[in-house]
Amino acid sequence: MRFLIVDYYYQGVLTRFEARNPGLAKQSYIQLQGSLSDELFGESQFQAGALRALGHEADDLIVNAAPLRRAWAAEHSLALPRPARLKPVLRRHLVPWLRRERSDRWMWTALLAQVRSYRPDVVHIQCVDLVPPEVVRAIRDEVRLVVGQLAAPLPPWTTDGYGLMVSSLPNLVERFRGLGFASEWLPLAFEPSLLDRIRTDARDVGVSFVGSLSPHHASRVTLLREVAARTGLDIWTADGSRPELADLRASLHPAVWGREMYEVLGRSTATINTHIDVAEGFANNLRLYEATGMGTLLITDAKQNLGQLFEVGREVVAYSDAGECAELIAFYLGRPAEAALIAQAGQRRTLRDHTWLDRMTRLTEFVRARI
Repeated sequence: MRFLIVDYYYQGVLTRFEARNPGLAKQSYIQLQGSLSDELFGESQFQAGALRALGHEADDLIVNAAPLRRAWAAEHSLALPRPARLKPVLRRHLVPWLRRERSDRWMWTALLAQVRSYRPDVVHIQCVDLVPPEVVRAIRDEVRLVVGQLAAPLPPWTTDGYGLMVSSLPNLVERFRGLGFASEWLPLAFEPSLLDRIRTDARDVGVSFVGSLSPHHASRVTLLREVAARTGLDIWTADGSRPELADLRASLHPAVWGREMYEVLGRSTATINTHIDVAEGFANNLRLYEATGMGTLLITDAKQNLGQLFEVGREVVAYSDAGECAELIAFYLGRPAEAALIAQAGQRRTLRDHTWLDRMTRLTEFVRARI
């Protein structure tokens, strides 16, 4: 089978990529794609690699990476934006949305043109909350199956263009099924080859947190305040300039993504993980696997299914509230040998059971049952 994985990157990642790579306009699409993949952000490149290892053809496409879209369009004589150049069925689906959101129309024009060029059997959309339904339906007319992946609040529009919805959250799987969608549980994972690319020999950070601290993460900020006050903490976030975080200023570092994020985890003796509200009591996020995969002691919020993923107390450590989190951190920082044993056990579990090769094997089984 041939897969096309569609995703998007944080704007901060793309801005940094462009700043680090002068002369982007002179590079080919393949060169740009390789340079962007070297940022090691997201998971689409690892998923595509796993699918290729399984004997499939696979490409990944970052829809909001403007330099890549421009290069591809130039190499294929596609003027952006020119939806009228698409065949009538695509114009019929696309034009109404373009009239509402003209600023983003280049993304969908390029995406649909690339789908037509690649001619995949399966398009796997990982940014369900971004791609408009008209575009999804247009893609559906071109391929055998459209798969959506979502572990966030449902978008405000219909998702009826998808033949299969997968989620790392069991509660969302049940919700999709209740809405009449074919849906399967597909946990996130870790890419083992990162261990050959990221150094992990200097554990010079005691406990870290890497992630968002926006106004939507009030409970997370409360947790980190208590930990920082009791044990010390290093925080890497894009939200450090918020006035509400002034009391955490001594703990704050600029945001890290991709390669730099893995380096921070690789330097950390322990790292804190918290889930967003949509998880509704389930463990699912990518940090579970990133941290354990990098050999870091994972201190995560207790969830009802955490024991299905890791052996709590032997492979990861779980807390029920901010006070317990701070106590656990102080305990294990004072017992580095015990912390290292749990971190090593967690890494072994992730490398055995939670890799992208395993997840893409599951995905292909789901797909085969539906095409």
